[in-house]
Amino acid sequence: MKRHLLIYAICSVVFITLLMDARRDEDKTRVPMSASGKVLSMTLQGLNQGENHLCRLDQGGMLWCWGNNHKGQLGNSRFALQPEPQAIPFNRPFSMMEGGADYSCALTAAGQVLCWGDPAMGVMGDGGARVQPDIRPMTVPGLSAIVHIGSGFDGMCALDAAGKVFCWGAIGRSNSRQRARVFRTYSRPEPMPLPEPAIHLGFGTHHTCAVGASGAAYCWGFNGMGALGDGTVIDRMRPLRVLNLPEKLATITPGYLQTCAIAVSQRVYCWGANYENQLGDGLRNPAEDAKRLSPGRVPGLENIVQLSSGSSHNCALDASGRVFCWGYNEHGSAVQNPARYPNVPVPMPVALEAPVVELAHNEWGMCALTATDKVYCWGSNKTKLLAKRTPKRPWLPVEISFPQPFAAR
Repeated sequence: MKRHLLIYAICSVVFITLLMDARRDEDKTRVPMSASGKVLSMTLQGLNQGENHLCRLDQGGMLWCWGNNHKGQLGNSRFALQPEPQAIPFNRPFSMMEGGADYSCALTAAGQVLCWGDPAMGVMGDGGARVQPDIRPMTVPGLSAIVHIGSGFDGMCALDAAGKVFCWGAIGRSNSRQRARVFRTYSRPEPMPLPEPAIHLGFGTHHTCAVGASGAAYCWGFNGMGALGDGTVIDRMRPLRVLNLPEKLATITPGYLQTCAIAVSQRVYCWGANYENQLGDGLRNPAEDAKRLSPGRVPGLENIVQLSSGSSHNCALDASGRVFCWGYNEHGSAVQNPARYPNVPVPMPVALEAPVVELAHNEWGMCALTATDKVYCWGSNKTKLLAKRTPKRPWLPVEISFPQPFAAR
């Protein structure tokens, strides 16, 4: 009993200290939310090994990319770090972009999917056995009327207008804290046997989830820390229903070894690994097997409209444009000083100059697009996503400059 009281007291002190620090910054920047309704499509994916890159779409659907490019994932032939956004002349408009470790895929307005970069594990989806990177976008055959795409470390999934989900590349791969292995690879899109049409698709590092029309969730892939939410740690190659959800879901966002989701009530639930406070419940067991096998509510989050999950950190965006982050913070990805808070146990507000309309993540960082059409990033600068030189305080949001003639949406 005394030990439990001591743990509770320590957590309470940490929470209060974090809240006071964050509110001092937040009060300086809180602005009413704009009602423009125009959201710029922006996707950041940097999964494992620090191979991170970011692309932003302009008004005409052109990609502006920067970051790691050693496998041509930025779509140019330089094969080197690109510290500043540059236009990628693909001569076709895109509506959405997703990137994995060393590759990128984009969705056209016509519902086609194109991929480029490292073809390892079949992520080009064309059935080829190439080993050399391809900087030209290659159409993924067999797909049509696609409305959403999602990427993992070296696997992709797509959702079509009828609610069918197709996946290709590596499905269920694990590494790092778990023994490295790949459960299955598909060189072409493979339909996933969901029991109902899907309305939302989420792809984590090594597992995938979908929300069905009924509001139920289904996950498959690596499950060593319970991220599939089926009450076990058994890996699944076919979708299995998430158990014990207290309410219907609207969207789902897998991370590295954790999964979070937004319910129709706009509350947030998380499950899976919790050894670095990924679940945001204020509790932390330092043992690497610390996990929760069933969904639990993240306290303090209301009216959430988007989640973004990196390696072991998460950020949430609410309807008023405020951002809250929690979890792993060694690189400042949860927007607190890592020297004081190596992990952030509960969601804490992020101080930005204007309301945010969209979030995007990388392995150890996060980016936000504001209502004033500015992009801010924070966290690791390993692949120059923040600046040519690492800022003295990388846990504070850094504005990303776009060259002319960038056309904001």
